[in-house]
Amino acid sequence: MLRHLILPLCLLLAAGCSPAGGAGGDTGSGEAAAQTAGGPPAGAEDAITTWYRAQFGVDLIEPVDIFYGDFSGDGAPDALAFGYFQMGGSGAGLSVALFRNQAGRMTFARAVDDVYGMEPRDVAFSTGQITLTTTMPRPGDPHCCPTGSQTWTINTN
Repeated sequence: MLRHLILPLCLLLAAGCSPAGGAGGDTGSGEAAAQTAGGPPAGAEDAITTWYRAQFGVDLIEPVDIFYGDFSGDGAPDALAFGYFQMGGSGAGLSVALFRNQAGRMTFARAVDDVYGMEPRDVAFSTGQITLTTTMPRPGDPHCCPTGSQTWTINTN
């Protein structure tokens, strides 16, 4: 079962409030630059977005943020994806997932629990782990404009 985090929807819509001026780079576009030679396989973004649509239907807030790199050590680009979905009211949930590149097709590997926040960035892949930073609220931050950040390490084995 995927573990979800409730975030105020305004956090998703007010990314420009953060000191960094939003996610920057390729996040928020649904695509991210590949970190391995050759880039992601054809149709990778569509396959991952389709998986998220099957999980959350019309509640999925698109685009899905996808980052490519090799975490399996086989030289092929795998993926880390952040999907946000509506939960009613002003809340939104977060689903983080890993996708393996198996013979040129992106397949769901597993959900990632205990990674939270928005505006994922500074994603670095290595065999067995992924590190990244997200924007997080600090004590006293208004709901619209978090000013903190958190670095996460995901063990992919």
